[in-house]
This record gives sequence, structure tokens and C-alpha cells, in this order.
Amino acid sequence: MSSSAEAALRQVEAEGLTLLRAESNSTGYKGVSFNSRRAGAKPYQAQVRRGGKTVTLGCFTTAVEAALCYARTPEAQAAVAAEAAPQAPPPMTAEEAVRQAEAEGLMLLRAESSSTGYKGVGWLKRLEAKPYKAEVRRGGKLMHLGYFATAEEAALTYAGTPEAQAAVAVAAAPQAPPPMTAEEAVRQADAEGLTLLRAESNSTGYKGVSFRSGKATPYKAQVRRGRKQVSLGTFATAEEAALVVARDSAAQAAAPQPPATSSRKRKVKSEEQPPNMPAGARLKLEEQPPPMPNDAVVKLEYES
Repeated sequence: MSSSAEAALRQVEAEGLTLLRAESNSTGYKGVSFNSRRAGAKPYQAQVRRGGKTVTLGCFTTAVEAALCYARTPEAQAAVAAEAAPQAPPPMTAEEAVRQAEAEGLMLLRAESSSTGYKGVGWLKRLEAKPYKAEVRRGGKLMHLGYFATAEEAALTYAGTPEAQAAVAVAAAPQAPPPMTAEEAVRQADAEGLTLLRAESNSTGYKGVSFRSGKATPYKAQVRRGRKQVSLGTFATAEEAALVVARDSAAQAAAPQPPATSSRKRKVKSEEQPPNMPAGARLKLEEQPPPMPNDAVVKLEYES
């Protein structure tokens, strides 16, 4: 090895650089080419691809010197960093993805309308190695989550999103009971010992029940509490709405009522003698001038 090549290698170590090897290159180094027309001078040329163009960095006596020049470029250092970065794990088989979902406590959401069988997973014929893509709709936009070798691995990635977990929570939540028919509501009222309050002046025939046209559940149950009208919900039949009103009325009647308070005050009559009155005292009644209440005011006077 020539002294110039040895000096270049020492410089590589001093700067902490890496000379990128390239077996397909006749010089043995990436970014270095040999120009036979410059064999007598500096035949090794360092070049880098930058902004879509090939940029020449210089010509050198040895391939090592040219490789050192290339190693100093941002492009070469980015390539070194990419090689040193952890490699992506190999694609999962369908069985591995299912086991991983179980280990993480995730659910692979099925979708019969999807050709892949999984919600959030599509299939692209042109991508032979990883034809399954995972996507999620977020903030009104479709976000790409990646390409995968199996539908199950794509479904696993989708299952880890907040959107998928929210969908699982909704599916697991207790479902509201189905609407009652009129006959079922009447039988339920009988079973609970309730009376569906009739109202001939009401178009629905029941007190507290109104009808709203054009709605899936057109009958609305309402009660008045104090000065406010409180809605109890909407229902498919007038009888079910009346049942809810009857339950509310029964609950209000069964609730403990606060003790009644009276605003009336006891008046002291002139014939009554207040207790512990000093001897010789007598009562004198005076009337308060209007607009004060007409209650008598008691004054004590002593006789000499």
C-alpha cells in the first residue's frame, strides 16, 4: 500500500469515518470510480449523487483517498447511519400476528364488507411482497399505517390505534334494550302495578306524551318538575313513553317530601297573660301603622 493510501486510512480513523465498501464497484469503494484516461496522474474520481445530479468531488492518486473524500459527505454519513440503525423485524405470519394480538390484549376487528376480512385493511395486487395495507381515518383524513405481508399483521397494526380501541369499547358496551311494542308496554305496566295516565285532550291519548313526526322514535315523554319541563326520552310507541311517565310519577310520589312550613304567625290576644310576667304589669296593645302587618305589638307597663 502506498504511503498516500496509508495516510488516508490514518485520517479516516482520526475523523471517525467509515469507508463504504462496494463489491460491485471495480475500485472496491462506494462513490469511487477509476478513469483509465487519467492513469498517469490521479485516476480515482470521487462522486456523489446530490439533488438528482452527479457531483464530482475530486480526483485522487489512490482509491482510499477518493473513498475518504466521499466518506466526508453528508450523503455517505447518512448511509452509514442507516446501515447502523436497527433493522425492521421480519414479516409476521398470520398465526404469529394472531398470537401477538392475544399477548397485547388487542382485538383484530372483522369486516365482512372488506375483501381482506379485516377492518382498516386493504389489498393491493401490484405489491407482491407486502400487498396488505393498513389505514385509519383520523381527523377527517385517511392515514396510511404501512404495508404488510399478511392481512393479520396489517389488522394487528390497525388494532393498536386509538380509533380501533374506541370501536372495540363501543362494541363491548351494554346495548340498549330493543323498543317495546304497545302490547309489551301495557303488560309491563301491569307487571309493575302502574297506571298509564290517559289524557283525552292529548293527540297521543296519554298524559306527558307528545308526538313528533318524521322521527325514528316519534313519541316524547315529558314531566313538569317545579317550573321546568323535563324530557324523559323518545320512544317508538306512545305506550312505552307513557310507561316511562308512569314510572317517574310513581317515583316522585314515593320520594320523601320535605315537611310543610307555615308562614302564619300566632297572634297574642289581650286576654292571654305571658308567662313569668312581673307582678303589677299589664299588657297594652298598640297597632302598627300601615303598611306594616296588622299584628299587635305587646308592650309592658307598670302601675305605680
